[in-house]
Amino acid sequence: MKIGPSVFGKFVPVVKNATWLTAFEVLRVIIPFIALPYLFRIVGEDSYGNVVFAQAIVACFSLVVNFGLDISAVRDVARLRNDKPGLDALVSAVMIIKTGLCLVSFLALTACVQTVPRLNRDAPLFYFAFLSCIADVLLPVWYYQGKENMKLLTVIRFFSVTFYTASLFAVIRSAGDYLYIPLLQSGGMILSALVSCYFLFVRDRIRFHIPPLSLIDRKFKESVPFFLSRASLVINTYMAKIMCGFYLSPSDVAAFDVAQKICNGGMIPMQMFNQALYPNLSKSQNRDMLRRSLGITTLITSAIALLLFFLSGWLTDLLSHGKTPEAGSLLQILCIYIFLSGFSIFLGSSALVSFGHQRPFNLSVILSSAVLLICYTLMVATQNNFIHLYALTLVLAECVVLGYRFRYCRKYGLVGFRDMLLHP
Repeated sequence: MKIGPSVFGKFVPVVKNATWLTAFEVLRVIIPFIALPYLFRIVGEDSYGNVVFAQAIVACFSLVVNFGLDISAVRDVARLRNDKPGLDALVSAVMIIKTGLCLVSFLALTACVQTVPRLNRDAPLFYFAFLSCIADVLLPVWYYQGKENMKLLTVIRFFSVTFYTASLFAVIRSAGDYLYIPLLQSGGMILSALVSCYFLFVRDRIRFHIPPLSLIDRKFKESVPFFLSRASLVINTYMAKIMCGFYLSPSDVAAFDVAQKICNGGMIPMQMFNQALYPNLSKSQNRDMLRRSLGITTLITSAIALLLFFLSGWLTDLLSHGKTPEAGSLLQILCIYIFLSGFSIFLGSSALVSFGHQRPFNLSVILSSAVLLICYTLMVATQNNFIHLYALTLVLAECVVLGYRFRYCRKYGLVGFRDMLLHP
């Protein structure tokens, strides 16, 4: 089967936005890598591990603030892109909901810091890290994604991340300065959020107002299933580091973070390809395009996983200044996770959600969370808190997600085994 100009033309907006989305995520993830060896050298692996632990805890509150709106609102923006009053009401409702959730999250964090000794010991770290939740309220990534226009946000993010990275070299000069790492990161995020809001309300002329309570209530309820799916993502990404922070040493947290940062960087191309593909497939419902995209997914995911596997030791030593030797073997395990995750992401957002099958998508991530929590509970109960077991548990959970999603994609006739290959 040949790919003609008409088929290629359907991919043009996807490729364009995938490029900008990829640039956006590369700037967010890769540029801070520049300062990582410096941070390990100045503050040490233990202090850096404490920072990562605080950021992992705050990520749970960030989940609450976003509440799945970063998925549901994208679809609404894509549908309302030519309806100015509808966009005004949608943006206002989303920001009002996020503001309320941010206030609730701050009160919950304060209660945790005051009552849990492990958190109270480094209280400023948690409050500095929590400032990033203000950026979650204001940063309209979901708006520009729904409009399929990520160029502006990418440029803004470039200056923000550059500011954060440069400020680390200027401010972090001794071991005791580790407290300022989350403060500088939150400051950079808030800066980008404020600038993007200027363009949102001035250039695009979005008018903020108090929308009908019925709209706020509806948007909140519509986002609940997506919130549950995002909860699984947070558990997959941060729970291992949280568990290491409570049951292992800060240096173990640092090692897991280094390996996971590289893993996350490797997943950027597939994540961005699917984020760009999602609004397009939601509108077009083009199954032929979906199946061809699965072949592309196979090639990209396999190449990235193999490359990182063979470079694992060199990359982890480079980024941690040679202070986390166990990070290399952790990354090799996580390369299996990368391979599986590339397919599960595609089968989730681009296949099931785009074609209106949200229920199996949401159930799959809930099932993943259940597997992880059961495994973590058994590890604690049997006192088998070994850092490599946390990585293997992530692989196991991703196998469950992939199998469940693929089953339903076949059931609904979206993709099959033969679609895993590109046909020239």
